[in-house]
Amino acid sequence: MIRAVKWVVHYAEVGLKGKNRPRFEKTLCENIERALAPLGRAKTKRLYGRILVETPEGAALDAISLRLGRVFGVAYFSVATTCAPTRQAITAEVDAFVAGRAFESFGVRVRRIDKSLPFRSNELAAELGARIQSQSGARVDLGDPALRVDLHLLHGEAILLHERRSGPGGLPVRSSGRALALVSGGIDSPVAAWLLAKRGCELSFVHFHSAPYTSDASQRKVRDALTRLADWTGPANLWMVPFAELQQTLVREAPAEPRIVLYRRFMIRIAQALAEREGALALVTGDSVGQVSSQTLANLDTINRAATLPVLRPLVGSDKAEIIELAKRIGTYEISIEPDEDCCSFLMPRQPATWTRPGPIEAIERGLDVKMLVEATLSRVEQERIQPIS
Repeated sequence: MIRAVKWVVHYAEVGLKGKNRPRFEKTLCENIERALAPLGRAKTKRLYGRILVETPEGAALDAISLRLGRVFGVAYFSVATTCAPTRQAITAEVDAFVAGRAFESFGVRVRRIDKSLPFRSNELAAELGARIQSQSGARVDLGDPALRVDLHLLHGEAILLHERRSGPGGLPVRSSGRALALVSGGIDSPVAAWLLAKRGCELSFVHFHSAPYTSDASQRKVRDALTRLADWTGPANLWMVPFAELQQTLVREAPAEPRIVLYRRFMIRIAQALAEREGALALVTGDSVGQVSSQTLANLDTINRAATLPVLRPLVGSDKAEIIELAKRIGTYEISIEPDEDCCSFLMPRQPATWTRPGPIEAIERGLDVKMLVEATLSRVEQERIQPIS
């Protein structure tokens, strides 16, 4: 029989959910099992304030660690060993953990969840610390020790944690409803989507392209970036929207300066129709105030007036350096900086308007068959399924 390797997963924000906490814990357990499934069947068990995960011994520890480190809702995790919650069993487990290790300092921390045990946390910590010090000669350092000895005493079980590692935090994906993210081939939009997934949103995606008048580089980049993002969020739907014909109509029938704002108002309308198909409750964009002409406060206000769903902009107050740092962490940055032809650069006006108001833009749109243009574009969309890389 294959012996299972145990891991302890701790959450932070999930623990603040009161009576809703079991629902969040259940979703987190399901996401952990789903993330680890390619490595073999994992089993999760909800304990007090933590989750115990069992994986087959044959699975590579580094691969498990990589996957757990991408599950939203996980605050930190570690390999663990368990034993009976008795002094004798715990002492033997700690002796085995410390044996053969070289360290100049150590710290022992004990959390006693089961208050019926016949010893207190600080009492057991002092006993174990004295034993380790006499055997190793190392000094005690509870602040930043070279070796951490973390014990959690639960009902019927003691857990010893090994090598604590950080997770991404946040809330479990699928715990906060579904959103539809508008993604370009640039740096910002995958980061915005990642931040919404971290808040527990399940995501679908839409990309607007100007093929065949531009190359397929932006489509390829979006697929590649979302495949990388799926390592964090799980599989997702991607809607590819051919936008060039609508753009050409606007070039013929609308003034040049507000053209970008008009493009984006139509994108919002089309995305909302797709969001309805997906059951999404909000749209997500990568806008950051003032970053480009269409993202001035006035233009964002004008664009918003075309929306009936909430438009979420998690990067609204971020600067480019902060966004780039997150893109590198997620793994999308190198993909996003590859050259491409963005749909908004196709038929770009020479002097795009930086300060539009809803009234004049709505007056322009009254001269257009908005409903027909949206429906004609929607009739040509294509749906794909994005899967994780690993």
